Amino acid sequence: MKIESSTISMSSQHSLTEKDFQSESLQVWGGDGKDSGKLTIVDISAQAKNLFEAQQQTNSVAKADTADQFELSDKDKQRIRLIQSFIQALTGKKIKFYVLSTKNSDAEKIENTAVNLQNVNNGQQNLGWGLHYNFQKTHIEEESTSFSANGVVKTADGKVINLDISLTMSRKFMASQQIDIKAGDALKDPLVINFDAPAAKLSANKYSFDIDSNGKEDQISFLGQGSGFLALDLNDDGVINNGKELFGPQSGNGFAELAQYDSDGNNWIDESDAIYDKLRIWTKDEAGQDILLALGQKGIGAIYLGNVSTEFSLKDSSNTLNGQIRSTGIFLKENGAVGTMQHVDLAV
Repeated sequence: MKIESSTISMSSQHSLTEKDFQSESLQVWGGDGKDSGKLTIVDISAQAKNLFEAQQQTNSVAKADTADQFELSDKDKQRIRLIQSFIQALTGKKIKFYVLSTKNSDAEKIENTAVNLQNVNNGQQNLGWGLHYNFQKTHIEEESTSFSANGVVKTADGKVINLDISLTMSRKFMASQQIDIKAGDALKDPLVINFDAPAAKLSANKYSFDIDSNGKEDQISFLGQGSGFLALDLNDDGVINNGKELFGPQSGNGFAELAQYDSDGNNWIDESDAIYDKLRIWTKDEAGQDILLALGQKGIGAIYLGNVSTEFSLKDSSNTLNGQIRSTGIFLKENGAVGTMQHVDLAV
């Protein structure tokens, strides 16, 4: 081919976006510094432990494939040390590390550092304090390049060629890291239905109730006026005896527990489901006496099983944490009005 003349036009576009997101929270409840002589076990993910030990070696040599690793930074390691020191200062407990295995997704690099503290003398014993630390960091890169060319080429033998070509190249990378530390007494999380209140509130009064169903009474804050715990009286004795008759304390996900009773699969608990007539709203009167109400007594016709995260701390006038709202869903009344149902973690 011999080119006699040509008119060519080429263009390209390039875009590169990098985003970093970071969040950090620390919640502490109770705390009296007792049981200082008992050993506390800390479980930490194997990947995080290996990364920590690798970075402690000052003479380590970087390898070619380490560029793809999303490693704990010095600041992240310092966070873990500070939380460890905080726990020791709070409880006087010694800390010992054990390794847990983790699984990583091929789609994105996720590093989770999960730490759980338990009292080895008695796993069911309430320590009187609790702590939850969470740190999350995400890095996102998106890059794209487009190229196009068009024009006219005339060859020496008189042929005319009209050309038009384009291509697009793109990539996306996301790496995330999470450090989650839980210590002491866990928050217990029943479902709360706000039949005559916009959202759940906790009273300053404490009541005895075996919320974790271990045979021992816990001291929990009860709900304010207009809200009640969604309950199922399993033995039909007219009393909510322990956390097994609520939705959430056993599994940590009350909405999922309730969804098991959605017999027709429409994502609602309504009169088509056998459990509807058995569900109760557990509340108290001004004198602290228990009251059990059927859903129909408060005009509730259907409960939606969907929910979204709505993190919010419920604290008293002294800023002591009594509970934590985790997520919120909705219900419908027979008159068409809409109310809220919430997953609430209670400090015990």
